[in-house]
Amino acid sequence: MGLYRFLVYLHILGAIGWVGGILFLGLVAAPAARRLDEENRARVINELGRRFRTVGYGLLGLLAVTGVIQSGYHGATVAGVITGAFFQTDFGRTLAWKLLFIVLMLGVSVVHDFFVGPAAVQASEAGQDATRLRRLAGWLARITALLALIVVAYASLLVR
Repeated sequence: MGLYRFLVYLHILGAIGWVGGILFLGLVAAPAARRLDEENRARVINELGRRFRTVGYGLLGLLAVTGVIQSGYHGATVAGVITGAFFQTDFGRTLAWKLLFIVLMLGVSVVHDFFVGPAAVQASEAGQDATRLRRLAGWLARITALLALIVVAYASLLVR
């Protein structure tokens, strides 16, 4: 197996972990946790989210490194990216759209993971009504999942 194919393999594994983790949390963990009382539900979702955050952002790092290197195999040079010449190719335009959705996904994920989610936990621990924050966190998680699926769709367009 050549280096390029190995990088593709690692990139796919990273995507499986990231997208699979998001879908697991949204489709399995959150619905199962709804059956718990409010205190236990909040604790379980918080623990799962914190654990996935550590794994997930590590996977995003792997995806970034392998993606940048793979782009070089498709003609992306520093000069071509800076001047925009790379993005004039079909591959470059498709990659640009994928990168746009990655940036959006990452932004929504950061707001969820580091601002709204922790604020919901703090409000709940302080005995305040965290319903609004939990709902907002749920919507941010859904938006992150949708954006992740769009990223996968663009990734599939990049396959040779």
